[in-house]
Amino acid sequence: MSPTQHVKQPIDQSTHALNPAGFSVLNWNVYKGSRETWKDDFINFTQQQDIVLLQEALLSDELITVLESRGLNWHLNTAFYYDDQETGVMTASRVGSGYHCALRTTEPFIRVPKTTLVSRYPIAGTSQRLLVANIHGINFTLGLESYRTQMMALEEILSKHDGPIVLAGDFNNWSEKRSKVLLDMMERLSLMQLPYENHNRTLVLGNAIDHVFYRGLATVSHKTHHVTSSDHNPITVTFRVTDTRLARVLE
Repeated sequence: MSPTQHVKQPIDQSTHALNPAGFSVLNWNVYKGSRETWKDDFINFTQQQDIVLLQEALLSDELITVLESRGLNWHLNTAFYYDDQETGVMTASRVGSGYHCALRTTEPFIRVPKTTLVSRYPIAGTSQRLLVANIHGINFTLGLESYRTQMMALEEILSKHDGPIVLAGDFNNWSEKRSKVLLDMMERLSLMQLPYENHNRTLVLGNAIDHVFYRGLATVSHKTHHVTSSDHNPITVTFRVTDTRLARVLE
């Protein structure tokens, strides 16, 4: 697997920075917007989000219209074309990002790629940056080699960042062995997992596959919402920065 740049972005981007005292994140596999009510839910869940992480985002006119109406910059790492439209992982934000790294992994059997997009955002009052990784994990494999390779490529990028991190997406960790690969990576990167308070996350073979991990941050609030507009339920989180190097900003 090697980095590939399949990134789309608007011409104009915001130059504002994230508020270290509180910024909001949405993580959601939107199932290509294939269900009738997806747009209503998407409009509802993006009302006040600073960063929006989508998997299976279909680059339709409807999606672009909603993003523009919300004042969100967007970047899409294309995995493939579905009905002649690009689909992949999309990261949208109210804050402009000057850095993106796009990765692509091909499913061993069905040969359909899965993509990852890493972005970096300024934090107000500091030279530190928030690194945000949005991933759609590969799914159809017999062993762990391809899955581990995808995670290792992402870990290599995240390990070089010494500031706050948000890692989220649809990880397709539907087995205990896949979950161990993921948890081992979390431990090496000193990432924490949300203390989920309900069971709304999508389960495959008894394993939750949608996750939000983080470092150098604390959760102000979080919720997994039950919807019928996708086969995955969206997760919303509000974070504040806790990195000791940013303490002066929060005082």
